[in-house]
This record gives sequence, C-alpha cells and structure tokens, in this order.
Amino acid sequence: MLYFIATAPAGAEGVIEHAAAAVESALTLQRVLIAAALAAISMSSVVIGAWLGLTFKASDKLIANILAFGSGALVNALAVDLAYGTTEHLIHEGLSNIAAWAYVAGGFLAGGLIYFWANRYVDSRGGAARHKTNAKAFVLDHKREEAAELLERLGKNAVLRSLPPSEIDSLLPYIREFTIDQGKTLFHQGEMGDAMYLIDSGRLGVFSTSQNGSENASHRIAEIQGGDIVGEMALLSHSGRSATVIAETPVKGLRIDKDDFEHLLNDSPQMRDAVRKLAEHRTLDSIQQQAAILKSDDWAKMATESIRRLSAGEMAQGLSEHAGGSPLAIWIGNILDAVPGSLVIGATFLGFANFNPVLLISVFLANLPEAMASANTMRQAGYSKFKIYALWGSLCIIAAISAAIGNILLPSAPVQVLALCEAIAGGAILALVAQVMFPHAYEEGGDVVSLSTIGGFATAFLLTALDIHH
Repeated sequence: MLYFIATAPAGAEGVIEHAAAAVESALTLQRVLIAAALAAISMSSVVIGAWLGLTFKASDKLIANILAFGSGALVNALAVDLAYGTTEHLIHEGLSNIAAWAYVAGGFLAGGLIYFWANRYVDSRGGAARHKTNAKAFVLDHKREEAAELLERLGKNAVLRSLPPSEIDSLLPYIREFTIDQGKTLFHQGEMGDAMYLIDSGRLGVFSTSQNGSENASHRIAEIQGGDIVGEMALLSHSGRSATVIAETPVKGLRIDKDDFEHLLNDSPQMRDAVRKLAEHRTLDSIQQQAAILKSDDWAKMATESIRRLSAGEMAQGLSEHAGGSPLAIWIGNILDAVPGSLVIGATFLGFANFNPVLLISVFLANLPEAMASANTMRQAGYSKFKIYALWGSLCIIAAISAAIGNILLPSAPVQVLALCEAIAGGAILALVAQVMFPHAYEEGGDVVSLSTIGGFATAFLLTALDIHH
C-alpha cells in the first residue's frame, strides 16, 4: 500500500506526459496534413489549367496576361515575404545584416543554378514539351543545329553571302537537293535561267559555243567543282545562259528554283533590295568584292543565329520528333517545377494564425495559364488527354509530399539551415519565373503584360500589407 502511494504520483506524471505527447503528436500530424493539403491546393491549378486548355480555346494574349499577373505575384512573394522575411528573422536571431544577406542571397543563387542546369538537362532529354516557351526554344535550337551545316555551305558562295544573313532563314525551305549523272547536261547555252546550283561534290565542265564560219564550235572554258556555284547570274539578271554546263563526273548539290527565289524576294523587301543591287553588277568579280566584306564563317554564324521563326508545321514536327519524346522526362521536369514552392509552403506553415497565403495564391495563379498553354503543346507532341492529366495531376501528390517533408524537417532545424533551404527553394522559383514565365508572357502578350505583372505584384503586396502589424 505504501508502495502504491509512493509510486502513484509518478504514474500520474507518466500518464500526463504520455497524454501531452499524444496531443502534441496529433497536433503535429494535423499541421503536416494541412501543410500538405495547402500545397496540393496551390498545385491543383495545373489540372484545372490543363482541362481549360484542352476544352476551350483561350486567346494567347489572355493566357499571357494571366501568366504575367501570377508572375508578378510570385515576385512579390519571393522578394517581400521570403527574402526580406527570412533576412529579418536571421537578424533577430543575432546575425549581422551582411551575414543574413549572404545566407539568403547565396541560397537564391544556389537554387537558381540548380534549377538552371537541371531544367536544361531535363529539356535535352525530352522534357521541354511541358512548357510552351521551352518547347519552342528547344525546337528552334534543333532547327539551327540542322541548318548550321547547310548555312556553312551557302556562306561559301559570294552571291548568297552578299544577301542579309537575317533573311536567309526564309530561304532555307526553298533549297532542294539534286544529283546529275556523268555526261548529262545541267543546262544549255542560251536557255533562260530557271535555277541556281550549289555544287557539293563532283566536277562539271563549262562549254561555250561560238560561230566559226558555217559551223558551231564548242570550247571548254572553265571547270566547276565542289564548293562552287553555277547559274546564279542568269537567275539574278533574268538573262539567258552564257554557256553550257555538263557533268564530267557524278555531281551532287543544292538548287534553288527561280520561281521559289522570286517568291522569296516578293516576301522579303530587304532581300529584294540586296538582290537588285547585286544584279546591277554584271560580273562575278564585282559581287565577290562586295561579299568579301563579310567572311563566309562569320556570315554563316550570323545566319544561324538569325533563325528565329518556326512555322506551325515545323513546331509540330519538332515536338513530335524531339521535345515530346519522353513522358518520364516531362514528369521529372514537372517535379522540378513543383517541389521548390511546395517545400516553402510546408516549411513556413506553423498554423493559420501566422500563415501568409501570398505564396500559395501566387503559385496557383502562375501555374494556371502555364498549364493551359502547355496542355496544347503536349497535345501537339502526341500525348493523349489521359496522359496529360496524369502527368499534371501527379504534381498535386508530389506537392503534398514535398510540403509534408518540409513541414516535418525544416521547422525544427537550426534557423540558419531553415533560412538557407527556403532561400534555395526561392532561387529555384525565381529562375522558373525568369526562364519560363516572363518569356512566355511577353512573347504571347506583348508589352501590355508589363501592366499585368505590376497588377499581380500590387495585389500580392496588398495581402502582405494587410498582414503587417502596427
């Protein structure tokens, strides 16, 4: 009995401690689940956006302005609520202003570099189709790579090198391969120019026919080999061929038909003016003197860099062949886009009393139009509706898991560790805004998106201002 009396208080204390621990554990679990739910809600806009993009035809400008609005809100959340708030907290914990800034700035830089290289790697493996801007850039890079060799060959020609490099992109669709067997005639003297030929390999003889008494005499006056061009003067001057050209070996090369070339000149006033100036010089030497102003390698490089246009057919074909090739890469890329924001939401949620919803709302608004545009891009790449919804829908689950992990691990970590992790995630989000959201918004919406961006920033800042205590 005495033993019972002596030990009863200790047992009661144990019960109380266990009860308190159970309550604390329940509250912690509830907090983690709420943080996960909030992150899933912020990411649910990708599913809504995908449905809107596949169901309705929203204008590109509307999507661009919504995206700009969300991007502006994100910038506010990153600058004011994350960067400034984290720095202020570090200073209150005893760090100097410079040390606190170094933590946050270094974290943002690290996060930006991580996103930059990871995003580049994922896109190169077939994940570019998840973003319209990335997909276009990826296909455009492939077009430049494929055109580089051709442009290098074109740059060796004096006539073409005298044309504006920025206009050569329009010329590429009109260039065709040709072959001619040994002994065959490429064209006859006196014929009207119908094409110009760029020789890649083989040898041709140039023969001039002249009247010698009552007979015509043919003389071999020149030789054309790989890297040379033939037939350009008749094409430019609209005159007859000055000689007959015969293949002395099998020949391969490129040709540009006169009708295609003239059609191109009609569509390009700048190139038409350049060709008119060239036509005024009747000798190849005069043209070569003008072309010598720009070296062939420099011209080819400028022409390659000037390729900035993609037709709808080129975009669809490029997506099908390259950017849409890997559902796994797109899924990994989606994870790369979703995790940083979800980690921050999870790490900063300790309860509704001190929870600022600015980042959550900003992520929701920024993802909505991006998913609308990307759904159509993925559809062009050949993905079914089910696969599109599955790829985007998985982000909600991933966001919830990321937020839960952030909420479990980071709040109890040392303040410097928490600040650094939040800053790294913030840098990754800022890199996403700069690489994907801003370029997409401006390209599709024009300069008016600057006003939408300011509107998004101001709206998010209003929520921040309302949360400031007197």
